[in-house]
Amino acid sequence: MTRTALVVLALSITGCPHRTHRAATRDAATPVAPAVDASAGVGVVLPPAPAVPLPPAGLPALPASAALDAVTPDRLALGELLFWDGRLATDGKTACATCHDPAHGYSGAIDKTAAGELELRRTPALANLAWAREYGWDGRFTSLDELMTAHVKGQLGQSLDAGMAALAQLPVYRAHVARVGGTPGEAALHALEAFALTRYDGDSPWDRLEPAARAPKPGAAVDPVVAGYVVFTGKGQCAVCHMPPLYTDFGYHAIDARAGGDPGRGKVDPKQRGAFRTPALRGAGARPAFLHDGAAKTLDQALDAHLSAAPDLPGSGRARGSDPGGADPAVQKLALTADERAHVLAFVGALTAARPPATKPVLP
Repeated sequence: MTRTALVVLALSITGCPHRTHRAATRDAATPVAPAVDASAGVGVVLPPAPAVPLPPAGLPALPASAALDAVTPDRLALGELLFWDGRLATDGKTACATCHDPAHGYSGAIDKTAAGELELRRTPALANLAWAREYGWDGRFTSLDELMTAHVKGQLGQSLDAGMAALAQLPVYRAHVARVGGTPGEAALHALEAFALTRYDGDSPWDRLEPAARAPKPGAAVDPVVAGYVVFTGKGQCAVCHMPPLYTDFGYHAIDARAGGDPGRGKVDPKQRGAFRTPALRGAGARPAFLHDGAAKTLDQALDAHLSAAPDLPGSGRARGSDPGGADPAVQKLALTADERAHVLAFVGALTAARPPATKPVLP
């Protein structure tokens, strides 16, 4: 065998199936089957895991991150199954996808736990978490390990160790765990993290516009989306917190000094009581509710909640307009004309990509 053939053989044995996510961003080739599949030892040989998806157009380069380095095709393949599997919950039917609904951009409204309890805050979107460094509406979790461990226990009613006890006895799941490595609970934790980290939201109609088309043309007919971008980044002050290109500053702001009993970021920093993480606007057009408590049911209402003349939101029991007596100074009183308001909504809508419905995988 020639030296070249030996090198090719070595690469085929040690390479693609277990390449990390950041390695995948350099080489999007579809993984090939490993020479020795760990799943073979448990009676099932799994097909090669699909390649890890790459960030779509419009998103910045992936940051350096140990969590991203840990994303592999094998973990992602297991994570997709577990994300849809209600058998991880104590009621046997509440899955991650129940609340983080793919049809709504992996978000939800005020959902229920497996125990039937209503959540205090709406289900946030699993969108572009790869760039986040704190997690949750109040940012109390500084790693995905912390978030996932607490979140699974709180929402599904039991730990991943307990949830995987029965699932890991199924041959296909047993093969996935063997291929990923670690205990069933550890494999599930890392697999779900990999799935959450790769829910990218980009390649929107706005991202598809050529840079030259993103500026108003003197004498040309008004393009509502372009006009909306001008208001969004200018008079509307939206980009102060919803900063491009991710359309969030990952910060915490109080848009309502009368936010009620939820302390928000106050759980971490008492000086920021009533502040909540700036939700990213990418994919917002697909969400069923807005604001941390889901009080806004439409983008129209969410925009009104940021304006000084905001009306009371149906069912909220209070006004949610900016209040100079206690709201974040970054959220200032302003008034938009009817056209400006319509244009901002058109721009925000253009940050949502049209995607085919997510297909639930066949579960073991």
